[in-house]
Amino acid sequence: MLFYQHMPHPETLGMGYIFRTDSGKLLVIDGGLDAYSHGTEGSLFPALQRLSGSPRPHVDLWIFTHIHSDHVGEFCRMVENHNGEFSVGRFAFNFPSAAFLERHGVAKDLSWCRRFRQAFCRFHRDDTAYDRRRPVCRGDVFDVDDIHIEILRVPNENITANALNNSSIVFRLTTKGQTWLFLGDLGVEGGNELVSYYGDALKCDICQMAHHGQKGVGDNVYALAAPKICIFSSAVWCWNNTEPERILHTRSLPEVRAAEHIVAYLTGNSEWDLPMNHVDERR
Repeated sequence: MLFYQHMPHPETLGMGYIFRTDSGKLLVIDGGLDAYSHGTEGSLFPALQRLSGSPRPHVDLWIFTHIHSDHVGEFCRMVENHNGEFSVGRFAFNFPSAAFLERHGVAKDLSWCRRFRQAFCRFHRDDTAYDRRRPVCRGDVFDVDDIHIEILRVPNENITANALNNSSIVFRLTTKGQTWLFLGDLGVEGGNELVSYYGDALKCDICQMAHHGQKGVGDNVYALAAPKICIFSSAVWCWNNTEPERILHTRSLPEVRAAEHIVAYLTGNSEWDLPMNHVDERR
């Protein structure tokens, strides 16, 4: 089994991961920023072609943590440029309601929500597809071969601070005897809700650090998670930010200092065989 981290440029902040099972099935998490906005060619589609061994890749499950552009942008661009050249078995996401976004989103968020909605409907060749979707719920489970996924948390529209980041779904992924915790861009308030639900059960082997490692969940989440490996989807400027309340604070936490780190801008587009028992630098 293989874990692939999508990081096309060290200056670009985004999040995208692909798991390929031993039988060749693909699980995609988010995907990353629409690379065309930086004047370069999008790179997720060719990555999927290579990992699938097919010019027309099939994704068995595609999970979106939340609606921000650096998480859903590559999917939108793939639909706009390659619709009909790839397929997806199932989608898993839960985005806030239109009314919530109108009240608590900002203009660029609303623009991306519209773009994703259009892309989702275009992918399905059905203008009603987005309205008819079934949002994932807490407790939902998905299996892709021997990858088991449990949805731990979905948007709570009573949380209006840091609204879209706190709308991130959170899920636990278990495979090859290891437990992964994916936090998306979850903020302090959403993190406190997660702690109230699960407490010590948040313990994991591998943790995707919230909001690229800076200004995400509170210290209480990482104290309970206590991962052996921390995955930072951080651009170079984010990782080297010297403001103490940002990524330096996360990096200083005892549980984080004790873990090994995968830092996206250092590894670039990179892959690891699973189970992941040791981190080494690679490109």
